[in-house]
Amino acid sequence: MSMRSLGYSFNNSIADILDNSISAEASQIEINCLWEGVDPIIEIKDNGKGMSLDELREAMRPGTHSPLEKRSGEDLGRFGLGLKTASFSQCKRLVVKTTKKGETFCAIWDLDKVEKENKWLLDISKCENSDDCKGTTVRWENIDTLIKKDRQNGKETFENIIYNLTNHVGITFQRYINGDRNKIRFFVNNIECDAYDPFFKSKSTSSPQEYIKDKNLSCLVESFTLPSKEKCTEEEWNLYAGKEGYLANQGFYLYRNGRLISEPTWFGLEKKTPKRKLCRVKIDIDNSNDVIWQLDVKKSKAVPPPFIRKRLRNIIRELVSPAERNFNNRVQRLSNTQILPIWDRKANKEGVFYSVSREHPLIKSFLKNIDHESKQNLENILNLIDAGIGGIAEGIYADFSDDKNINLIDSKDLGKDELEKIILTAKSFIKELTINDKVTLIQAKETIQKLSPFKESWPLIKDLI
Repeated sequence: MSMRSLGYSFNNSIADILDNSISAEASQIEINCLWEGVDPIIEIKDNGKGMSLDELREAMRPGTHSPLEKRSGEDLGRFGLGLKTASFSQCKRLVVKTTKKGETFCAIWDLDKVEKENKWLLDISKCENSDDCKGTTVRWENIDTLIKKDRQNGKETFENIIYNLTNHVGITFQRYINGDRNKIRFFVNNIECDAYDPFFKSKSTSSPQEYIKDKNLSCLVESFTLPSKEKCTEEEWNLYAGKEGYLANQGFYLYRNGRLISEPTWFGLEKKTPKRKLCRVKIDIDNSNDVIWQLDVKKSKAVPPPFIRKRLRNIIRELVSPAERNFNNRVQRLSNTQILPIWDRKANKEGVFYSVSREHPLIKSFLKNIDHESKQNLENILNLIDAGIGGIAEGIYADFSDDKNINLIDSKDLGKDELEKIILTAKSFIKELTINDKVTLIQAKETIQKLSPFKESWPLIKDLI
């Protein structure tokens, strides 16, 4: 029963079964998630070439292939374990029905029966063949893992799992769905899965492909800098952020024979930072690289070999530099648009830092009109703010950058108190500009009209100040 505790997720288990259908040259795969009575049932049906009796018996036997065994270039298998380990990680009863050359056979593993008999007894039999019968159907029954997660609200949990599965299939097998590889149609409960390209090629900036080769290992690397939020629609921005957001989805996307293996990661070569949040890098390998990449049995994790790590480490700054330039240029533009910014952006040998501007008219005026002790106390408070901003800068940027309108004030949503505060502040600002900077009232209004928070609510306040 140790086969049940390999750490498969539900989505990875389904993907492992789909790999077998792809290797069987299927052009259409249907995943049916049913709720029969009180228990969920999963069926994965393909129109592939099916299996003979001997092939079915071999497929149901654990560990049918050596990882060193040479495979065809389109084979997505690894150890020959996927059908069993993926299925038993989720269910206790596995039923496989397959048709080849007009003959249909059915094989069943029932773990409750195995435990009761204390023997691995495979039930296998010939079935009556129907004219429309083709390919292979894998059926999971007694899916105890889902029930254990939430017995009381099991059906609702199951429906959420189905929704997430559809998205997982769309990104994992994206290059099969859109025809980059062998064209395959995937369906979940009769709804066709759409391909999800995490690199947004139609609007992203890509770098030249890098082919890395050494003796018997090779991989192809290509990086993409996704468009900034100003260059795409709200729908596009949210779509390519993904459920976890841009910060989490940066990094390397490893593909094996066109099938996504790993979640986005920098493989420990870089940290995930806001500066690189728009950078995604595609790595392609084939199944001859399995051992040297330490591909795990679940086909969900891998480790770059030392030679590849060395090359990735050498080129990674070039790979992410477009994203970093995009970030830095945007910050510079934001700074330059503020005629009288509340924050000063400065740089030293340790990097960029921000401090509250002591030259801002309101702060400058306040400092001028208080006694020495109060001035020192205020300076201490400002220094504390300056010192603290560095510790939360990445979090602030991540929060703001993942929401296109988070820093905009909708004037329709302003309450009476908020509007009065903005008007009072605007009047104080104009007074300081006209008295101390000796500008006209019109010039003062033109100045603050370009600054937050006045510019967002300008139609409401322009006639009240």
